[in-house]
Amino acid sequence: MVEIAADVTHPQGYIRYSRTVAVTRLVLVGGLVGLLAFYTTPRIAALGLVEFVLYLALLAASELARRSQDGPAAVRRLRRQADALMVLLVANACALAAAISLHDGGRLRVEAALLAICVLLFAALRAHQGRLSYVVGVAPPAATLIWLALEESGVATLGVDALAMCLFVGAVLVVTWRQQASDTALGRVAQDLRRKTLALTHAADEAREAIGARSRLLAATSHEVRTPLNAVLGFAQALRRQPLAPTQDDLARGIVDGGEQLSRLLDGILAAAEGEKGAARLDLAPFDLRQRVQGVARIWREAAAAMGVELLLVDDTPEVSFDIVADGAKIELALVTLVAGALKVTPSGGRVRIRLAGLARGGRLGVLLEVADTGPAMSFLDRARAFEAFGETERGRQSGDSGLALARSSANVVLMDGEMGVETPPEGTGAVFWFAFNAPAHMAPSSLHPTVARRLRVLAAEDNAANRRVLEALLGHLPVDLVFAEDGAQAVSVWRGGCFDLILMDANMPVMSGVDAVRTIRAESGGTGRPPIWMLTANVSDEDVAAYHDAGADGILRKPIDSVALFDLLAEVSNALDPR
Repeated sequence: MVEIAADVTHPQGYIRYSRTVAVTRLVLVGGLVGLLAFYTTPRIAALGLVEFVLYLALLAASELARRSQDGPAAVRRLRRQADALMVLLVANACALAAAISLHDGGRLRVEAALLAICVLLFAALRAHQGRLSYVVGVAPPAATLIWLALEESGVATLGVDALAMCLFVGAVLVVTWRQQASDTALGRVAQDLRRKTLALTHAADEAREAIGARSRLLAATSHEVRTPLNAVLGFAQALRRQPLAPTQDDLARGIVDGGEQLSRLLDGILAAAEGEKGAARLDLAPFDLRQRVQGVARIWREAAAAMGVELLLVDDTPEVSFDIVADGAKIELALVTLVAGALKVTPSGGRVRIRLAGLARGGRLGVLLEVADTGPAMSFLDRARAFEAFGETERGRQSGDSGLALARSSANVVLMDGEMGVETPPEGTGAVFWFAFNAPAHMAPSSLHPTVARRLRVLAAEDNAANRRVLEALLGHLPVDLVFAEDGAQAVSVWRGGCFDLILMDANMPVMSGVDAVRTIRAESGGTGRPPIWMLTANVSDEDVAAYHDAGADGILRKPIDSVALFDLLAEVSNALDPR
């Protein structure tokens, strides 16, 4: 932003300018008064003292304007006062110069001329104040200088000194008059810059508000989507534990795979939104990458068949375990992005191939995932632009792809210290998109369903009827006595009247929220009889998680419910109560 102090067209800038002029001139005139008192008469020194007092009055007027609460009115008043004081200052200074020139037979005439020159320059520098102020200010010192020159050389002879002085005065007037035009133009530029700066600031505020509104919308949408998705997944998982025909089991497995992938993609979208705010991070957890890739292939195979495209999965290293610790949501999002893009450009009768390969080394696993298609070939320039947001490629124009998804996926892979690229296959048609990364290997547990050693009494606070049925279906085969509460206040009341081994607490509930209910239970239970409390909620942003822990929650289970995580928690609580 332009420094306001340098812009005299700005109210605060004018006040600072006037104050600076007064302070600097007071120092100079104070020294001049001392010299006049020593070398000249008291009358001449008195004229110098008058000059000092006038500058002191200008400083006082500037200070009053600076401290005024009504800025515009204070500046208008200061302008009038400064103009009046300038007339008095110039007139007094010219009288002082004339008196000095006549003192002691003209011995100090050069000093008098220098004083008049200083007065002329001071008045001329106020050209930005207006034409009338300029003329009133420069006329007396200009006339004084010409009079001093004529007195030196004589009016009749018009000597060299008089001509030189006239040329000097003329040059000063021409230069400062032009300065007035440039000052006016610079003032307009400064005002325009301030207007644009204010407009940009306003636009930035609106953009921040829009980002905040979008984040709130995403959070609300996440909650609204996860609630019914929790019911779909929970019932499908419970259904798979029933005796089913092979076809029925395959359909139920498809529901589970699709629901879990939808949940992970939702996590990826929310994480991408956080990344745009500068908070991109990895959510590391153990999972089986092979099963995850197989699930993606299974879900997209039906969509590919409907488009007349064959979708194949090639496992190049079946002997390698793909149990790793990584950000499964980001990996799956990258793979889905590549598969969806390949299907868009592959014509009917074509083929899309997913290839999985791994290399175990020193407790880590190097992973390579490829998606090859038989769509149009990519030029060298298109390959270079493929991972740029809004990068214009021929394939992108054909499929209506802006490149944002690829750019986001590439950024996620880089966040995992990996790399994403694209190549042209040897046959010269289609493209092979790939990404590679390294991840720590993970020893999978020997049993996916840990046993619950003793019967547990569990209080579940859940206001949604479908979600209560899901919990009943998931835990119906376990030694668990479920007691439900439909809001936070009811949960606190039920807890007061019974003894529970575990509390599962929803966050958004009527009457009393889950967070307030946890805080109340913790406050009343004190240091004894603390049952573990786990939040079972769809609200799992960083801010939400921090609020849960601050209230006293021991952990978080997210919706849709991960049945394995829920069973692990029950087994852990059971073992803690009945250690073997």
